[in-house]
Amino acid sequence: MTRVTVRHARREDAPTVARLFMMAWPLDSFLAMSPELTEESFAEMVREYVAADGTLYSYANTFVAEADGVVAGAICGYDGARCRELKRPILEDFARRFPDANNSFGDYDETEAGEFYLDSIGVDPSMRSLGIGSKLFEAMLGYAAENGFTRAGLLVDVDNPKAEALYFRLGFRQCGFKDFFGHQMKHLQIELS
Repeated sequence: MTRVTVRHARREDAPTVARLFMMAWPLDSFLAMSPELTEESFAEMVREYVAADGTLYSYANTFVAEADGVVAGAICGYDGARCRELKRPILEDFARRFPDANNSFGDYDETEAGEFYLDSIGVDPSMRSLGIGSKLFEAMLGYAAENGFTRAGLLVDVDNPKAEALYFRLGFRQCGFKDFFGHQMKHLQIELS
């Protein structure tokens, strides 16, 4: 029987957390922002953002799940009112590295004030079906409620019915649509008690 525990992420978790987060993203859309950007260079950038303080994907905004002591999943969440503030260091770094790039990442507001936003979740494919995703959501939603939030939200790609089914089982309900990097996304929210 696999033992799954959830804890706050640490800076040294950055390489694993970055890989897990990238599994949840439209990677082709990010890579299309600059011809100089490769999957490897993008992964290095994400590792730096996870290891930093004050970014969207910072370890400080992240919980990890360990399966028998090995990090097998991660979830990132933060106050939606801080989205642009937390995105700014990433946008500035990207503009410095790729001054001629199409940095459309900054054009999207995936969340809003009053919502605790669940930005990214990833579970190692070899560890799926162990309840890791549910445990990560339980921990992060509990954290949001403890910090005074009454609702949490996330985006799910319209072409990802398995993830959407999980979110509905957890109690999320659709409240609208958002365009993110040209992908039609469903905006889901859950009321916190």
